Amino acid sequence: MVEKTKAYIAGFLDGDGSIFLQLVYRKDYILGYQVRASIVFYQKQDQRKILRWLIHKLRVGYLRDRNDGIAEYTIVGLREVGIILSQLEPYLLLKRKQAQLALRIISRFGQVSRITPGILLRIAKEVDKFGKLNYSKKRLNTADTVRKYFSTHKIRPRID
Repeated sequence: MVEKTKAYIAGFLDGDGSIFLQLVYRKDYILGYQVRASIVFYQKQDQRKILRWLIHKLRVGYLRDRNDGIAEYTIVGLREVGIILSQLEPYLLLKRKQAQLALRIISRFGQVSRITPGILLRIAKEVDKFGKLNYSKKRLNTADTVRKYFSTHKIRPRID
């Protein structure tokens, strides 16, 4: 992708987009939680053409129409979000800190062969910091939630 296009997409993300890192409960996971990374671009449904252009340029994600007249282009996945943020981060202004923290958190997954309780708890604390950067009000799952889950399921996080 050419630099001018990266800069345009970064500006779009700064203005009409969001970067999310969330702790998601998964009953089928041994540790109970996973980290979900996503990027979402928003636009009125009658302007969804620009979102289709983004899909064409970024080559990942999906488009959906919400009931409130807004269309969302969503990209989910640690790998996918990491690749896109690494391309856009130099051009971001408003969301640069979020992108840098997200990239740091995502890189933690590439540094280990498996996620232990201790590693997940440390990453969860970093995800909490990310929530503060996003002024998140509705976060249900935090590092404390993960810690409580570990306690009730007799999972002992080691200091790795």
